[in-house]
Amino acid sequence: MADAGLSAAALLAEIHSESLQSVSDSLWAQRHLTSVASSFWQLSSPKTDNPEASSPGLTRIPDLDAHLAAVNARRTSRDWPLNKGDVIEVQGPATAGKTHFVYHMLLQCLLPDRWLDTGLGGWGNAAVLIDTDGNFSVQRFHELLVSRLRRFLGEEDPTDVTSTSVEDLATQFLQNLHVFRPTSSAQLAITLLHLPNYHAYDPRLQNKEIGLLAIDSMSAFYWRDRYTLEQLRDAADNPRGALPPNPLAHVLKALARFRASHRPVVLMTNWGLNLITKLPASSTLGAPFYRQHLHPFPAPFEPHGAAEAISSIQASQPHDTDAPPQNPTRSRTPQHAASLFPLHYHISLHPSPIDPFPANFSFDDALRHEDMRAVLVKKGEVKGLVRTPGDDTVGEFTIRIGEREVLVDPDE
Repeated sequence: MADAGLSAAALLAEIHSESLQSVSDSLWAQRHLTSVASSFWQLSSPKTDNPEASSPGLTRIPDLDAHLAAVNARRTSRDWPLNKGDVIEVQGPATAGKTHFVYHMLLQCLLPDRWLDTGLGGWGNAAVLIDTDGNFSVQRFHELLVSRLRRFLGEEDPTDVTSTSVEDLATQFLQNLHVFRPTSSAQLAITLLHLPNYHAYDPRLQNKEIGLLAIDSMSAFYWRDRYTLEQLRDAADNPRGALPPNPLAHVLKALARFRASHRPVVLMTNWGLNLITKLPASSTLGAPFYRQHLHPFPAPFEPHGAAEAISSIQASQPHDTDAPPQNPTRSRTPQHAASLFPLHYHISLHPSPIDPFPANFSFDDALRHEDMRAVLVKKGEVKGLVRTPGDDTVGEFTIRIGEREVLVDPDE
């Protein structure tokens, strides 16, 4: 893990010194990102006849897997939860468990399906985490990984000198996690553009498939980028003159390109800033959803973005030799496919609510219930709501964030 962090830090330092020195992020991105992209994108991408002929694996959250499999069966006639190249947005307020959901998915990607005679249920792939929020804790992640291995494998026998210890296994699996920490939208875009080169040349990664690309969070530079654009707008001589595009546009273009070439599952967290205060009258859901504050960004559940989101999903699918073309009169070039960025699933996370004290409760009544409420808080239960563009069903699942594990089964 230390080696991966050093490599990521060295890469970002190189990008900063060669590409971002003495210029502002937004102006640099506007003028130079296209040329940087063309110079970085020289390596051949992994080639498969049918990139979605198999599933990357399960999320191992039973209710979530069941819902995703049902939706996928209706949409693609495949009976597994996730397809390679699926894009998942996870949105919610602070302390909703978004980062721990990312931890859980990273663990799923890194762990193999089996170790010796024991099923671990993982994907057995490498994972890339882009930690824009600076929230990633290697100590916490290592703790979660060791706890999960001990739950599956049990405590190792100290008298068996031939056995591999859980700690050694955890270290071995951590070698397949690669963490990058960009500090601006321009650096984030460059990191994504450089990933194919990094994948091809890094000796620990070049023979591995990248099963998961996680970005925590897409909103990290939102306020800075918004301020920069407002300053540029105010400083423009002609209010109607062309302004540089939002830096997020370059990020999405780079992300779409990597997704089109390497087909990882893409997992992005996003802040929940603007509540949709009024749920549909027919809704039985107790938790609210959030409007999309990022622009440009897929917004499939808002009137202005629904049709475009569905079109992006359809147009960005790789060619499937077993399925007839959706529009045989219209061909798609790789460049066109790479410019599309679909959103396949949206997950809203909310801490399970704890009912307030009744208005007629006295202070003594509150004290008597203190221990019971403390147990509910310590339980760390998080509710998830899953929506799919073009599908009216909403899935629900629950996870619990424990002291040493992210628990995904109701019986755990």
